[in-house]
Amino acid sequence: MTDDGLTCGQAAAILREAAPNAEVVGVQRMAGGAMTGAYEVLCADPAQNVVVKIYPPNNGWTLSKEVSVYRLLRENGVTKIPKILGGAGCDGVLGSPYLVMSRLPGVPAEPLSSSLSEADLRSLYRQMGELIAQFHAIEQEAYGFRDTGILDPRPTNEAQTKATLARVSQYYLDETGDRDLYEAAHKYVAARTDLFALCRAPVLIHNDFHEGNVIVEQTPGGPVVSGVIDVENAMAGDPMVDLSKTHSYSIGENSVKLEALFEGYGEVPVEWEARFPLFQLVHSFELWCHFHDIGRRKWADTLVEDMRRIIAAG
Repeated sequence: MTDDGLTCGQAAAILREAAPNAEVVGVQRMAGGAMTGAYEVLCADPAQNVVVKIYPPNNGWTLSKEVSVYRLLRENGVTKIPKILGGAGCDGVLGSPYLVMSRLPGVPAEPLSSSLSEADLRSLYRQMGELIAQFHAIEQEAYGFRDTGILDPRPTNEAQTKATLARVSQYYLDETGDRDLYEAAHKYVAARTDLFALCRAPVLIHNDFHEGNVIVEQTPGGPVVSGVIDVENAMAGDPMVDLSKTHSYSIGENSVKLEALFEGYGEVPVEWEARFPLFQLVHSFELWCHFHDIGRRKWADTLVEDMRRIIAAG
């Protein structure tokens, strides 16, 4: 089997360094990755299968960031993540930056969760809560987006969130001319600045923690979370950024998932019902910018309606 994005020959050349005893028999594209390509390299011994993540030529910094974040996690005892096996910049085999990682056993939780019993669904989300709590136990020195350190560090949660909102909402305004939504969003956030102070300290945030990035192995005893992937959006900030994204992307109105997530996390966050929409509004602007840039305009339009609903609900 071959894939137009990564050939068997290229995969074999990559594995000569990362796993010299492995025999490559195929390559298949993995789901996800609008801006990057992730490929499973299939080996004669399936235990030697690896994942190769390929970045655009000008995104070598993302490779460095993911390596840095995965190392930081391991240094702090987080083991349910891929192992880094190798990689290279634009001077490597592919002419683009790439990262070679271990293949976590299982599949993304997203296609499985709808078919799980309530008991298994609770188990899955309890494990997810435990895992993201490990991220949030890693304190950071300031708020801000990460590469190999914290970029443009901000002293407070409020300063970081408002800076993000200013950037993404300005882009939305420039592209659409929709000043009504732009101004309403800023008024919404300004009226709730007291909620930012509820964050005790900045911590390491995955910043894309949802069922699509959580890998689950089905066992006779139920689903077992083998790990989480895709740390390229990681930042230092309020834990609510992660929890509200999980709620927005994967939980919705499912009370079983939400209760189990909090059980695993170890606490029900203070004022979560007020804090979640605050961050979901900012997430929606960020996601709108992403969908607009990659040409998914219908998805972007849906987000506009979501933002208006959040603001209207007060």
